[in-house]
Amino acid sequence: MQLYRALAAGFLVVSTTVAPVRAERPIVDLHRLDENFQLFAADSSVPWRAATVRLDTYSSAPVAFTVYRVDPADVLTAGSNFSSRAIVTAGRRALVSFDFTPPGGYQFQSNVVNVPLGTREGFFVVEARRGGVGEQVWINRSRIGLISKETPNELLLYGADLGTGMPVARMRVQFVVNRSFVTEMTDGQGIVRWNRSPRPVFALAQWGSSYAFISPLPQPSLPATIVGLRTDSAVVHAGDVVHVAGFARTRARGVLRASTGSAVVTLRRGATAIAEQRVPLDAAGAFTTSFAMPQNAAAGEYTVLAQAAGGVGGASIDVDANAAGLSLEVVAACGGSCDPTRDIPLTVHASRGDTTVRVTVLRSPHVYLDDLPDATPWATTRWLDATVQTDGNGNATVDIPHPTDELGSTYGVRVESDGATADTRITVPTAQAAIRLTVDRTTQSIGTPIGFDVYAASLDGKPLAGAAVTVELSHGATGAEQNLTLGADGHARGSFGAPELGTNLLVAWVDRAGRAMDAAQVTVDPQAAAAATGGASPNVGIRLDRQTYRPGENVNVDAAAPGAQGDALITFESALGVAFRVASAAGGHASARLRAIDAAGELRVGAAFVHDGALEWSTVPVALAAPGRPGSAQLAMTSAEFSPGTDAKIAFAGASQGVGTFVVRISRGAPSGSAFFASAPELLGIGVTTTQSGAPEAATWHPWVRSTGDQAQALGFVRRTAPPPELSLAQADAQAVSWDVARGDSGGIAVTVPQRSGRYDLSVLDISDDGSVSAASSTIVVK
Repeated sequence: MQLYRALAAGFLVVSTTVAPVRAERPIVDLHRLDENFQLFAADSSVPWRAATVRLDTYSSAPVAFTVYRVDPADVLTAGSNFSSRAIVTAGRRALVSFDFTPPGGYQFQSNVVNVPLGTREGFFVVEARRGGVGEQVWINRSRIGLISKETPNELLLYGADLGTGMPVARMRVQFVVNRSFVTEMTDGQGIVRWNRSPRPVFALAQWGSSYAFISPLPQPSLPATIVGLRTDSAVVHAGDVVHVAGFARTRARGVLRASTGSAVVTLRRGATAIAEQRVPLDAAGAFTTSFAMPQNAAAGEYTVLAQAAGGVGGASIDVDANAAGLSLEVVAACGGSCDPTRDIPLTVHASRGDTTVRVTVLRSPHVYLDDLPDATPWATTRWLDATVQTDGNGNATVDIPHPTDELGSTYGVRVESDGATADTRITVPTAQAAIRLTVDRTTQSIGTPIGFDVYAASLDGKPLAGAAVTVELSHGATGAEQNLTLGADGHARGSFGAPELGTNLLVAWVDRAGRAMDAAQVTVDPQAAAAATGGASPNVGIRLDRQTYRPGENVNVDAAAPGAQGDALITFESALGVAFRVASAAGGHASARLRAIDAAGELRVGAAFVHDGALEWSTVPVALAAPGRPGSAQLAMTSAEFSPGTDAKIAFAGASQGVGTFVVRISRGAPSGSAFFASAPELLGIGVTTTQSGAPEAATWHPWVRSTGDQAQALGFVRRTAPPPELSLAQADAQAVSWDVARGDSGGIAVTVPQRSGRYDLSVLDISDDGSVSAASSTIVVK
């Protein structure tokens, strides 16, 4: 305390003696923050609600607002790649002027400002001025809404009254096509279609004083040929052999058929070709080959490319290197049944004894039954970095510490010593199910709900249809919770409205012989860009009367949106176009009968309702049992337990009933990446339809344009003293025990089980002569 008083007295003396001296650094003028503010408005606003704008400020100096009525052409520019324009206010008559004083002093504050427009309809510009800075933002006060269905061959627009929910007939729609205007009218069901070239880049609908607009997105056409390939393992050691199998599908008369001819398969490392082979396509359009990796192959990612019938497909494999006669191996001692509450023992083997080995482990707190997402998953981190010494036989054991967050784990393991490497992946679930939580955006602006999707399946990949899922949102001490029921595909969608500024954590869980959990993080940033259009609504549910259809069969659709009114738009969406019905939505419920259409690419059924002044929509996939389609199947076995070396008859239930080529692999570990068979049929289901709502349920914001002055600049930077950490997870070394490619049918496949006891993954890929592709897998036990 005496030291503190002495320092304080010293500072007092200094301050009184140096007061006349001019400081080298001027005191910050906080009033410069008056010139830093941002103005936002929602893309659509119904006239029977209060008109508002969002004003983000850093000081409490008053802001002067002025409102002008404008024509949409004054502020909008056609196309999705152009921003809006500022208007010249000189000579314009203001509708209303007022001042707004933000609370809070010198701190960030997001304010909702009421704009006194009453029930006026039309386009308006709101200008905010403070100091020498002016910003403008437009408001569209409209009682009509547009929703678009965009396919490679067609653009369909549906216009509805956002008050009554009824379609708007004889409404004028102006399309911008090649810098020219083309005017069309909606029919009696509120529909206008465009199925010619070139496509419009902008559509503006007008009904009285109300406007609605859509900027259609470019829709690429389906590829003429699709090539897919898979490997026996996503990790290959130098000197070993990588086995490759694949298929080629060519589009003919709107559907995919087995390609003919041959395929050129190339193994590459970057731009360097390691080996190349030309192999014939069989009657199913399938091909198979293998490559011997050079003994001196460098560690890293290699690519296998296949070219056939004008199409190209590829897959990546990770190569583990040898160095000066040294090779490494790493496996989890607990195999595929590790206890999430205990440390995981890793067994490391070196080809020579007394070797120092570095062990690096990354952990992702998620369990993946399919491929990893392209972006680094949330909370992936370096979990272990240790050095071990092998014994005289080249063996060592190291434990991976178990987490305490109750989340499942996927570990990427890499070991290295003097240039020799080995990689593998270990998955440790906490239940007999896996759940995946994905958010629409990891960073979003204030006032935008957090949209999310939940997927859950048993560990063998079967969707948990009808399962109850809980999703919790937490922000500090506050939180919210939702209970969802999964659909037939094991999927549900939800949202949390008005999240708090800062970091928001979402956690989802489902109970299935334990609790499976997943988590995601969303940062609410006032400067984050908002989504341009609203996504699918969790309020809209769609049920189909069957799980699988054949071409030409009726598809009975039962759709519901609690609280909806008027009519609903029910659609069958394919690459060929959109078939639709406009049905009554009395009581928030609508039903319609559509016909299943056979077309290449993804098939979906959609529904759109008017609810609470918004056009809400959703879609569900349609499974079609037809040639050239992706299929789902199950392996039917009399038992999952076998004696060593015995032959087992495996039936392929649910796949094509025709002849085809079957790829059968038995491996010690669960495959990933290029060895994951289940993702191969999805290559035939390319997404072909985009849906946009001009009046979405969740507010979508557009930012200001500067009308005058310059804002104060607030600059920030992060100093990096080292490159960002490498957080990509290693692929799984599946350790294929057997790999067979043979012709057959789905009535039964002869499989010889391994001689050694243990648990194995059995994966089968069915490449059918009729163009369809199916996959199935199961766990077998040999004892």
